[in-house]
Amino acid sequence: MIFNKNKFSILSPTIVGICNATKDSFSDGGKNYKTSDALKSINQMLSDGAQIIDIGAESTRPGSDPISYKDEIRKLSPILKKLPKDQFLISIDSSKIETQEFALENGAHIINDVFGGSNDLFHLTKKYKNGLVLMHTPAPPKIMQSKVNSYTNVIGDIKKIFLLTLKQVDKYNIPHSKIWFDPGIGFGKNLAQNLEIMQNIQQFKIKKCGIILGSSRKSWISGIDQSEVYSRLGGSLASALYCYKKGVNMFRVHDVKATNQALKVYKNLCLK
Repeated sequence: MIFNKNKFSILSPTIVGICNATKDSFSDGGKNYKTSDALKSINQMLSDGAQIIDIGAESTRPGSDPISYKDEIRKLSPILKKLPKDQFLISIDSSKIETQEFALENGAHIINDVFGGSNDLFHLTKKYKNGLVLMHTPAPPKIMQSKVNSYTNVIGDIKKIFLLTLKQVDKYNIPHSKIWFDPGIGFGKNLAQNLEIMQNIQQFKIKKCGIILGSSRKSWISGIDQSEVYSRLGGSLASALYCYKKGVNMFRVHDVKATNQALKVYKNLCLK
């Protein structure tokens, strides 16, 4: 498939390595804040098996404050401009149209929008032929955890939003094979809701669109087995394997090497 002038074949399962170029990330804030550290981390994740690198400069952890698009671009720019555009897929994690347009102008292949996209983004996507990761969240990060009681039925409500979004996207003739829906684990959901979403995640398989899981290191794991963020590898891998069995084909993770190994072993164990 063509993603913003570059041709890539996406293998399944697909591992998306997380590069948070911010001091405020819930998991690795500050680790990749310097451009040199971010580039080093990206190279390591590629070596460990990531096909896509997802780069963000604004924290979306629960309770976090937004930053301006100018600050976001200022942080992303030196990283994005140093990366080759024909060797691996580059995803930019941003909900701001100014940042999204800057990223696409500078060769990014996928836009990962935690707010599920917009007509402006879909217009850009028609122009640049990029991929889309469209996530569900009931509210901005600052207040999203106050919305956990806003659902009538968490599965049905999220699926309804995805269906409406796809109807909107279809006006721009964007191929479904370039769209992944993310039910937003930890974004305005409590533990029971997060578990219900993963237990029923196959219901978000809509037409030829994909599903992406972002459960890595999140606090839902601590709700089952009390743990700090760096001690949640086991829970992260368990959710990835479970959801892979359910039909998920893309995983956004912090621990690329371990996830890659776990999925490889699981696939071989399941061979008949």
